[in-house]
Amino acid sequence: MELGALICTPRQPRCEACPLTKQCAARRDDLTEELPNLGKRAPSTARRFVACVLERDGTFLVRQRPAGVVNAHLWEFPNTELALDAGDAGAQRLLEFELGGVLPSLAPFTSVKHTITRYRIQLDVFRGMLCKARLGARAGAGEWIKSSKLHELPFTSAHRKVLLKLLRSEHGPS
Repeated sequence: MELGALICTPRQPRCEACPLTKQCAARRDDLTEELPNLGKRAPSTARRFVACVLERDGTFLVRQRPAGVVNAHLWEFPNTELALDAGDAGAQRLLEFELGGVLPSLAPFTSVKHTITRYRIQLDVFRGMLCKARLGARAGAGEWIKSSKLHELPFTSAHRKVLLKLLRSEHGPS
């Protein structure tokens, strides 16, 4: 494994340092610049997601990703995919639809750039408080968890960044 990672790399092979130089067919046939043929990379795809950090009575709404999807069983803040060109008003409407209720006081909280394979993801996060407002049935997939317990949950890496910012804002600057 380390031979391919450190010496016989696809883009800059270091044949002079290779212990297999005498047995190497690529070197023998003068093909070190062509092999391995990695093919073309898939073009990267931009995607935009919006999430909301909702607080109610000192707890935050989080949900666990279902089985059979990317990052299955990991935790996240409620979120949904949004068109790249949609504005913040569209984001709030989509989050309200996703959660099945009205979110009266959402404000921009943070933005996270994240990459998964060929996807370049922009995660725009809003924050709001729910006092007497109730969310509909769609919110049943989430749980209200105390902020002191959130760090114990295994979050997806993008949502872990949101969580860390949330915990810093809850406890003030360190």
